[in-house]
Amino acid sequence: MENSSPAHHGQSLLIGIVTVTYNSGSFIEEFVESCAAQNNRAFKVYCIDNASKDNTKEELEKITDPQWRITFNKKNVGVAQGNNQGVVQALEDNCEWVLLLNNDTTFPVDFFDQLIHASNLKKWRVVVPKIYYDIPARHIWYAGGGFNAKRGHTGYHVGKDQPDRGQFDKHISVEYAPTCAMLVHKDVFSDVGLMDESYFVYFDDTDFCWRLGINKVAIGYWPNTTLVHKVGGSTGGGDSPFSALMTSRNRLYFIKKHFGSLQALLWIPIFTLYYIGRYIVFSQNIDCFRASITGIFEYAAMKPVVPTVPPFGYSNDSK
Repeated sequence: MENSSPAHHGQSLLIGIVTVTYNSGSFIEEFVESCAAQNNRAFKVYCIDNASKDNTKEELEKITDPQWRITFNKKNVGVAQGNNQGVVQALEDNCEWVLLLNNDTTFPVDFFDQLIHASNLKKWRVVVPKIYYDIPARHIWYAGGGFNAKRGHTGYHVGKDQPDRGQFDKHISVEYAPTCAMLVHKDVFSDVGLMDESYFVYFDDTDFCWRLGINKVAIGYWPNTTLVHKVGGSTGGGDSPFSALMTSRNRLYFIKKHFGSLQALLWIPIFTLYYIGRYIVFSQNIDCFRASITGIFEYAAMKPVVPTVPPFGYSNDSK
């Protein structure tokens, strides 16, 4: 393994940490502590709250750190648009890097340093870490990834559910990574565009990674640093009706957008059989099954909404 000591010469360049909150009250304190503990202090946090219904606003209002800029949306505009709001704010402040970062995460004190070091060392414009589940400890959620054409070009995670024994510690370029922890150089957004806001949540990261590949922007996997992710903490997880609806709808929209309407139609019976097996046969979750079928009927009307930068005049009706 190569030298893992972070290079400090780039610390004067500002990192924009973009995080979107929605009913995240139980996560905020640990996330704030992880940010505050960082060795690299050249960062600003751009927090976009999507009209949380719990105590998130109260928790965020406790933050007095001037490195935080908090925006309270009047409605829930989704993760994709929320991320776009934060990215544009970071670019307006001339941040050299943008770190898309879920707030249901915790990370070590050299986390920002390690990602910047990887970018400098490997000349990667996009860098992602190794990611653990919170429970069980040191079990892998993400250790690299790609696209599976046999499953509708869905993004997959290498090493998922495996205990970490160092078996995925090679520095490599990967096709796919979740945006729950993704360092992106500012120029990438000019080349690729922002997130497609039509997704709302789920598959927005899949779409972004696919567009990175089309534009020949490598995603660097850097296992020298890790973070812990409370997976599905704000959306109810994979077995909530909301998640089932969004996943069903968005995976078909992704196929239609990148492979054509005919391909999307051909996948509908395959996905329907999958939902019958998952939600009727195995889990007897009729609510999730109904939500999945609803998603199948909704995807066709979706159209791309991908803001570009610059100019920095990005706006929405959420405030």
